Amino acid sequence: MLTKLEVARRQLGTAFDLFIRDRDPVSVQSLACGAGEILDILAEQTGTEPFSTHILAARSDLDIVKLKHIRNQYWNAFKHATTHKGEPRDDAVLLNSFSDEQNDGALFTGWHDYAQVAGRLPISAQVFQVW
Repeated sequence: MLTKLEVARRQLGTAFDLFIRDRDPVSVQSLACGAGEILDILAEQTGTEPFSTHILAARSDLDIVKLKHIRNQYWNAFKHATTHKGEPRDDAVLLNSFSDEQNDGALFTGWHDYAQVAGRLPISAQVFQVW
């Protein structure tokens, strides 16, 4: 049976494989952010602390809305052509500022939240977390 946890695990695993092989940073970001959004909610639902809790505790200048905006800004630019009002998005500056470095945080937080929910990590993800 396919569960949200399994979906997130597959997305993270594929994103991580692409990342390690230095392939398609846009796909890495899209997959890792999709998984991260699911895992953040699953962590809250299971009574564990998602990584967002740690960020909010450390950064009093952020609230959950601002944090999600920062976390999802590139992902949203990749997946949406229009705003919520149906207007074309102007993401040229944002898209030009994207680099593979943004994937470090998306993968780290995704694997953190996966470990919180699943209680374990694949060995390759454990190595990545230490690295």
